[in-house]
Amino acid sequence: MLNILYALGWIIFTIVLYRVSKQLYKRVPTPFTVPVLTATALIIACLLIFHIPYEAYMKNGGEWITKLLGPGIVAFAIPLYKQRRVLKKYVVPISGGVIVGTVVAISSEAVIARMFGTDSSLILTALPKSVTMPVAMSVSEQIGGIPSLTAAFVMIAGITGMMMGPLLLKWSGVTNFIGKGIGVGCSSHIMGVAQSMKRDEREGVVGSVTMTLTAVLTCLLGPLLAGVFV
Repeated sequence: MLNILYALGWIIFTIVLYRVSKQLYKRVPTPFTVPVLTATALIIACLLIFHIPYEAYMKNGGEWITKLLGPGIVAFAIPLYKQRRVLKKYVVPISGGVIVGTVVAISSEAVIARMFGTDSSLILTALPKSVTMPVAMSVSEQIGGIPSLTAAFVMIAGITGMMMGPLLLKWSGVTNFIGKGIGVGCSSHIMGVAQSMKRDEREGVVGSVTMTLTAVLTCLLGPLLAGVFV
């Protein structure tokens, strides 16, 4: 019973911090105040200040919040159904974008890391960073990476995509919702897609489909490209 109350306390604590972060974002809407980023920073600060191990947080509440990612992703089926005509109309550019985006996401990371002399195990760990966490960790384990560290890279990719994605797309001259959705879905998985859904439902729907197809393609191409570049 005590363990349940302890876990419930951590869950409430996390939700409160997220709500505070949302209020901050409403008052100061900048790429650096997105709720996921500020809430994560606040949780890390609290764990460090009170000397609480990350493992203790995850075991006593954090893992239950992580499990809610599954139903959250499934919930995207509703806007997908509503925008099904858009998906049928643009199936060719979406498919092409997924293939190009996945290959570039994996190969560019490996090439750049090689140029800086990064250790092979670290390269393999970071290769699947652009897809959702369960898939990324599975691919990482399959190709010889470190799954627990891959999870950190996935978080960094998602938060970076949320913060800088809209600015980079605008700077690159990408204004069409198809291009935006493909770019976000290929690079910053569920975090970026959730943000896209708030801006434009069509963009979010394209991003959701792209995210799913990118995860499938990464499972297939990840081991192959890992063997080529590492």
